[in-house]
Amino acid sequence: MKITRITPFVAYSPISDLVFVKVETDEPGLFGWGECSLPAKPNGVAGAVRDLEPLVVGADPRRGEWVWQRMYRHAYWRGGPVQTSALSGVDMALWDIRGKLAGQSVAELLGGPVRERIKAYANLGLSLDPGEFRERVAVALEMGFKVVKVYPLPAVAMTEGREVIRQIVACCEAVRDALGDELDYAIDMHGRSSAALAVSIEAAVRHTHPLWIEEPVPPESNAALERLNQHSETPIAVGERLFTRWAFREVLENEWAGIIQPDVANAGGISELVRIAALAEMYGVTFAPHNPNGPVQAAASLNLAAYAQNFSLLETRHTALDWTGRLSSYVPRVDADGYLPLPQGPGLGVEIDEDFLVSQTTGRWVPESFRADGSIADW
Repeated sequence: MKITRITPFVAYSPISDLVFVKVETDEPGLFGWGECSLPAKPNGVAGAVRDLEPLVVGADPRRGEWVWQRMYRHAYWRGGPVQTSALSGVDMALWDIRGKLAGQSVAELLGGPVRERIKAYANLGLSLDPGEFRERVAVALEMGFKVVKVYPLPAVAMTEGREVIRQIVACCEAVRDALGDELDYAIDMHGRSSAALAVSIEAAVRHTHPLWIEEPVPPESNAALERLNQHSETPIAVGERLFTRWAFREVLENEWAGIIQPDVANAGGISELVRIAALAEMYGVTFAPHNPNGPVQAAASLNLAAYAQNFSLLETRHTALDWTGRLSSYVPRVDADGYLPLPQGPGLGVEIDEDFLVSQTTGRWVPESFRADGSIADW
């Protein structure tokens, strides 16, 4: 059996731009879908998928680890978000193919699920308006979610005064009030803060009892992460912008975070996330995959969540389910308790409407953020 073609597809959803990859074989009707969405860089990722074609076409799709190693080690230049995302999409599609061949879900191929259902949380997006967050919480609760995540930070500078802190606190207090004392919420800081500002923000919102603070400092600075870890009483979550096990090693070895959030579409695919999750388990760190994009990534994340012993919560984007249902056979809908059902095979358990996919190729999604003085801020 041989791989005959790999094809990238760029699509624009109501949330962001997405990149999918279809891997075809010489077995009639046997193909796999992967996702390698890297928002705002879709053309770079699609080009990187095409660069992998001479390394992948002609290979046996059952030799997934051999193909992974060839894609990763094929050139002098390794890693980085664009190249690793392309690799991730192909790897995901190969797991889909192998699952279809075996008539099993990816979770079953990995050794079988360790849980009966998957707890999910709703990503409520960015806002600076406490009232808007109250409304978004109400929508999520109506859908069945018991945990939410919010982005309450403005376009901060490295140092900010009391007014910015008060604004963030007001948003967090509104979310806590809307949830009550029994439910949970997390704060995503999008890597916008310096270590000093992150320390101040964590101390100011601590009384609202967030489940974690996510990406509190830029991913380029482990020194900033170490400093915050020395002061924070709230668990710290990192990892959506770290790629492969090598980037996670220092974070895990130094116990700078209690939760890691690798993205299956960017960090090395299913093969690599299995390894990262196992490393995290060894250090007593929770595995909570970053999962904000399309339905193929969501299906892969669901399979990993079913399998990994140290999994806790799966991120879910609930605001584009109608669009997702037009594109995909898998739509992540939680039950009344806030759980997703176990993945259904074979493979990833998701099929894509290719005609609809190719109709969604026009758009532009370039997120930007500016400070009050016009300078560039981190988005």
